[in-house]
Amino acid sequence: MREDKNTTRVDQFGGDVKKGFFARIWIYLIEMHPPRNFILGIIFFMSAWCGISLLCHSGKEKLMPSTGIFVSGALTITLMLLLLRIMDELKDLETDLLHFPHRPVPRGAVHASDLKIFGLFIAGALVFLNLFFSHATVMFLSVFCYACLMYKYFFLKNIISKNILFALLTHNPISYFLFLYVAFIYRNNMASQIHFGQIFLLGAVFFCSSMSWEIARKIRHRENETDYQTYSGVMGIHAALMIPAVLSGISLVVIIFLFHGIFSGFTFFYMVVVYLFLLMTFLRFYKKQPIFLNLKSTTEIFIVNIQSIIVIEGILKV
Repeated sequence: MREDKNTTRVDQFGGDVKKGFFARIWIYLIEMHPPRNFILGIIFFMSAWCGISLLCHSGKEKLMPSTGIFVSGALTITLMLLLLRIMDELKDLETDLLHFPHRPVPRGAVHASDLKIFGLFIAGALVFLNLFFSHATVMFLSVFCYACLMYKYFFLKNIISKNILFALLTHNPISYFLFLYVAFIYRNNMASQIHFGQIFLLGAVFFCSSMSWEIARKIRHRENETDYQTYSGVMGIHAALMIPAVLSGISLVVIIFLFHGIFSGFTFFYMVVVYLFLLMTFLRFYKKQPIFLNLKSTTEIFIVNIQSIIVIEGILKV
């Protein structure tokens, strides 16, 4: 690091160390949790809500949540996803310093202490929202406690942090718990009767989608592998590519099974086409052929499409 009379002191990666707290947090949000992630959180809430509504309504009551429920529930999902991102940032700081030095915290553009303060503020906002507005306080506290256990590696850091598969199996259930959080809000605020078997099965869509995304973003060809743990490095590229493809297929099959009498034939046709695009991308990646989007983005497109379709179908049925 250096400083002279004519320049602002910066670290070796270009981070302005004189920026204020809010400016540094803004840098972090833009680079690590951009606005589209908040949109994805809203889509998660609405797709879970609409999916539950479509399965449970009797045709007499409204399907959509009230404004208060929507704001508190969707805001909880988006803030929880941001809090999980911050927790991962703090947990993986040593790894990021070695493998991702360009990220805001490793390069010094954002301080770890900034994220701790920001994370505490988000946690406080989440508790406030769910004590007074969501009507699913117990389920929220369960989700929050699980997130805290994730942050501490379930007090098994030496085992979980060194094995990417253990981390996947212990961390990914948070997506299912977030879905159940929405289900509890629905049960506590709507008059229609909950069909628990169908609801638990619908949760598998969110669980499988989350797991497929997590695996897809950490797949590399053998010649690109480093000391950084990837699923392809641990399981081999065949299994690493097959598992998210199969999980995405399971999501599609569950949706078809649950909503075959509700969705139109064109809707299912469109979803199948999107899934075939995902399969084609994975296959081309395996054959080392050019792909239009990387595996992470392709999986995100599939997830956003199926969740958005559930929302659209829910709105159309109002």
